[in-house]
Amino acid sequence: MQDIKLDQKISVWKRLLAIQVAVALACSGVVPAYAASPTGDVSVEGNSAAIQNIGRAMQSPDARPANAPTRNTLQSQPNIVLPDMGDPGGDTLSRMDERKYGEMIMRQIRPDADYSNDLPIYDYLNQMERRLLQAAKKLQLGGANEQGSGAYNFEVFAVKDSSINAFALPGGFIGFHTGLIVSAESDSEVASVMGHETGHVLQRHLARQMDKQATNTMIALAGIILGALAMSRNPQAAAGLMQGGQAAAINNQLSYSRDAEREADRIGFLILEAAGYDVNGAPGFFQRLQKATGIMDKGVPSYVRTHPLTTDRIADMQDRARTVPPRNVSTAVEFYFIKARARMEQAGTSSGLYDLKNTFDSLSKQPQLGKQLEGFYGLALIDQRQGRWDQAEANLQQARNLVQKASAPGSPIQRQSLALEITASELALAKGKKEEALQIAQSALRAYPQSYAAGAAMINAELKMGRTNDAITWLKARTRAQPNEALWWSLLSSAYDQANNVPMRHYALGEKYALEGAWPSAIEQLRIARSAGGADFYQSSSIDARLREMQRQYNEELKEKKQLPS
Repeated sequence: MQDIKLDQKISVWKRLLAIQVAVALACSGVVPAYAASPTGDVSVEGNSAAIQNIGRAMQSPDARPANAPTRNTLQSQPNIVLPDMGDPGGDTLSRMDERKYGEMIMRQIRPDADYSNDLPIYDYLNQMERRLLQAAKKLQLGGANEQGSGAYNFEVFAVKDSSINAFALPGGFIGFHTGLIVSAESDSEVASVMGHETGHVLQRHLARQMDKQATNTMIALAGIILGALAMSRNPQAAAGLMQGGQAAAINNQLSYSRDAEREADRIGFLILEAAGYDVNGAPGFFQRLQKATGIMDKGVPSYVRTHPLTTDRIADMQDRARTVPPRNVSTAVEFYFIKARARMEQAGTSSGLYDLKNTFDSLSKQPQLGKQLEGFYGLALIDQRQGRWDQAEANLQQARNLVQKASAPGSPIQRQSLALEITASELALAKGKKEEALQIAQSALRAYPQSYAAGAAMINAELKMGRTNDAITWLKARTRAQPNEALWWSLLSSAYDQANNVPMRHYALGEKYALEGAWPSAIEQLRIARSAGGADFYQSSSIDARLREMQRQYNEELKEKKQLPS
């Protein structure tokens, strides 16, 4: 992970933690007051277990990967920070407002260095979410079958952090720390956590927790986020935030989390079972985490923790699992490759890669097939990162041979691996085998038509081959179908640049900046596009229309921010 100075760059986990605290305050009608503390540690007053827990939660994201050079104090165990998304009740935001505020939050998160841009991981998580949602729709759960503006457009993303964490944001956005993926032992365990977070979204726990009468009619969660981000730029302010009546407000918020957690557990279990995953994934995973960390509920009520890992919750999960007839559910080989990629995302530095290579080498020698798959694929990724193309191909072939040996009788899970094919295409392109790289990427895209990684690999190969028009044609169609995806606009800008189409290059770049929340830069790019010349009538009209729309959106966002309570 990169060495990020606090006064220059705010990492995703600090942003998200600040968001969660700000939401808790907003829902309680408390306006955050930012105060400095004489020390860098979070201090709390009083003997409240809830206040002490929040203090620990404010500190816990500081845990970095053990190999990160900026880490001053290493913890012997991973962090368990599963943020509480709230309890039904009270006035609620509309679904459209939820999505609007969720998008505003994501525009703050996506440009962050700790936001994972690993496309195979993104594909894996979102393919899993689509499978869970399909099951939820068949069960007619919550808002799973909502249509039009009321429908949630779920998006799952990864954060480069070794702590074990997952969280839901307004509008159907769900985040997973890479540490959770690495700690899981099967895709059913990952799916169990995703099902739980999906339950929070479908039951609208966060939206229902937001009383629109609080904090000056709750002027946009996104507005509260700006104050939260200011707090995270000054981590010492957390101490002031945790003192006095504000800590009591957070205590009250946490005390209402138990019913929401039980409901999310119940919904998650139903989705998990209907989607064909192993229902023992949830109790097995959380019980293992509980034993590993020593987080028990002795002497501390369960409601003082976020997503409490209590024995009664785990017992409820086990009771539900016993009601389902046992069945053999095999783990997809893709899971092991994604674990390797998640480890790579956490490694960051050269020293981290050295330690990780030893880890992958050890895994490749284990008797379990899954560990061998992760080990050889991980070694291929390290060789690829360091430019050793031949060795990378050799290790990738070892992983491919193991996949051929893998068998899952009666399992609907495919043995074909997207991550394996993407790496093969990238290696072929790096070695100058452009046609081979393109064929591999096209084959992967046919097998996984919704894959971002396969689409990007195909475009990269086409641009290397000089097939610019093919790339532009495909990307124009994809940006029409998925206009809110910055990846496609970024690639389209590169394709237009290669085609020497100056106005459309700046137009596409402006769309990318807009999706990242960089409104001034986006507007500037469209102004350049408009004045560059060379665009046809239709293109010029599109540029003018989008420029006016961006200016309107930017002004609206500025107005909402100005309405924040000071």
